[in-house]
Amino acid sequence: MAHFNARLRFIDQFLTRFQPIFSNTQMSALRGLVYGMFFDYKRLSLSAIARRTNIHYQKLQYFFSDSSWDINKLNDVRLGILQNQSTTRATPNGVFALDDTGCPKPYAHKTEGAQFQYCGSLGRQENCNVAVASCFVSNTKHFPINFKSYIPVQGQPPESFKSKPDLAKELISEAVAKNIPFSSIVFDAWYTSSEVIEFIASKNLVFVAETKINRSIYFAHPKTKQQAYMRAEEIIPLIKQFYAHRLKHVEILQQNGKVKHLFTYTIKSKLKDCSTPLQIFFIFDKWSDTDEKDVHVLITNNPAMSVKAAVDTYLLRWGIEESFRELKDNFCFDQYQVHDQEQIQRHWIISFLVWSLTYWIKQNACLSKILQDSPQSLGQCKEAIAALIIIDSTCLLSKNKTIAETLKIKSQRLIQRLEN
Repeated sequence: MAHFNARLRFIDQFLTRFQPIFSNTQMSALRGLVYGMFFDYKRLSLSAIARRTNIHYQKLQYFFSDSSWDINKLNDVRLGILQNQSTTRATPNGVFALDDTGCPKPYAHKTEGAQFQYCGSLGRQENCNVAVASCFVSNTKHFPINFKSYIPVQGQPPESFKSKPDLAKELISEAVAKNIPFSSIVFDAWYTSSEVIEFIASKNLVFVAETKINRSIYFAHPKTKQQAYMRAEEIIPLIKQFYAHRLKHVEILQQNGKVKHLFTYTIKSKLKDCSTPLQIFFIFDKWSDTDEKDVHVLITNNPAMSVKAAVDTYLLRWGIEESFRELKDNFCFDQYQVHDQEQIQRHWIISFLVWSLTYWIKQNACLSKILQDSPQSLGQCKEAIAALIIIDSTCLLSKNKTIAETLKIKSQRLIQRLEN
């Protein structure tokens, strides 16, 4: 079912902020894309959105592929809207989370940037596009900040090549330049390179991250007292054998509301080939029942941070994983039929935009005066908005005396019903 020129006040209020960076023609196409993205599709495409929104396909295609507009300017306006209100903005008690996400494209061998590489969403190697992304996360809110497309190369990389750590550093620098507040940067073991650690330290920023258990740590052997670099997996049994009486008990609150009891051991040291002094926490338990690892090693460059604060801070990483899930499940982040990198990134930023609009509507309780029960999740909010778009479209149809001619309706009986 197509909807015809539906207008919801809170959507138009949000989109009005983008008028300075788009022409009237571009705004019309953007508006159609945004309204169309609230609906579910068996296979998302511009033609499917065009049919749903009753907008000419060529108009959407031109906006998406050929029209001149800047994804960075769009993202700046998007972040400005979120940062302008207390209900949606980033705050100093939250964290800046880094991670990457893959969009599987097993049969799209001509898609630019899609190569056989690790795909986090599948947990294995697959032909996919990868985006390195950043999110703000606190105990009460989370939202995506930005992304960078990772383009792998075969053989010797050119000078212009940017690795995932390079892209992560760019995301950090841009967030600082935009004055997005956060207390710490959090990331998993894939980004715990000496390069990233020393970059963050050079910016006088704090990080909490996990490192792999094969990483070498400067450690004094409890029996020989000799100091040397040892792999974390070698240190762990020594702690259990010689320092079990020194393990500290810590309680953490899990997402399911249950309290998790952990035993920890802390040292001040450094990693091999890394000059930054670190606090290193050995966590002897799983994060949750679904966790496959029973020992974790966290590191931070904040020498005063307690082990409980480090664990609580690191576990806020859940917010970026939740953002990826919401973007893919509800806002078609990984559903695109384009091959060019510019078009792929335009699709990603439109997905960010509609996610943010839904988040803005939910956080500001825009539906509380319309619906008896306010949506509790972004998915529920999206469904409610789609229903309101259909209702508004139906009302417009009932008031449109020329709709029969527009739709080329032949039945005189139906024409009379529409005109009455």
